[in-house]
Amino acid sequence: MMRISEIISEKYSGFTKGQRLLAAFVLEHCDKAAFMSSFELASVSGVSQSSVMRFATALGFDGFTDFQQALQTELKYRLSALSRFEVMSDNPDDNDVFRGIAAADAINIKKNTDLNDVDAVNNLCTRLSLSSKVYIYGQGYASAAAQYLSYYLRILLPNVCDVNHTGVDPISSVADIDNGDLLIIISFPVHSDTTKKLAAFARYKEASVATISEGSKSEISNYADINLISEYGDYGVNGTLAPLISLCGSIICLLVRNDEKAQKKLRLSDEAANFTI
Repeated sequence: MMRISEIISEKYSGFTKGQRLLAAFVLEHCDKAAFMSSFELASVSGVSQSSVMRFATALGFDGFTDFQQALQTELKYRLSALSRFEVMSDNPDDNDVFRGIAAADAINIKKNTDLNDVDAVNNLCTRLSLSSKVYIYGQGYASAAAQYLSYYLRILLPNVCDVNHTGVDPISSVADIDNGDLLIIISFPVHSDTTKKLAAFARYKEASVATISEGSKSEISNYADINLISEYGDYGVNGTLAPLISLCGSIICLLVRNDEKAQKKLRLSDEAANFTI
């Protein structure tokens, strides 16, 4: 998925004078523009409301609402960890911050159920069951979710590789990937060159690729046979992993629910863990 700044740069030469004024405001004040109505954006930019509508269309969006949602997504990726806490500066004390993040997590976990078709999750579970080998990679802080998913999949499946913890670079870790294998990539913007190269290499080797990313049109989803979507919040350190971990937990539960052998393996694992001398 292209950033707003990239879209504006690509189309800038064809803009009218009014559209260039709007572009300048959006690029400099994305944090304000993301939450303005079309009327408010027109007022601060010195153009008509209809110009704002035409600007959104000129950028390739279906309308102002889609444009505004894209701006809000853009804002997530621009905010540093410190900026995210500053956004919450209206909260009077630590208790409100604590409760606010928990409430936001609950909302974003619920969003995942609206963003993902359960058939897509079941499709991923089927591919997990049928794959000769499963590779899992998480970019940056998403490696924590990859490790969580890998932990349970190693119990349930015979051949699982956590790419983040092989001790070598990601591409070397999947050097033997082949047709019949599955690579799961968990990644959010900005998607690194390593992540994209990993996905492209898996496709070159005719392996299946499943991604968990920020949207159906994300940059990394272009390589995917299956793409699941996860919210990861607006606040906290780079957002939150709660919705992502919840989605990974759902994948495990649906995999176990539809596979008696997997259920048996999980029971045996629990028995072994609770064994006492």
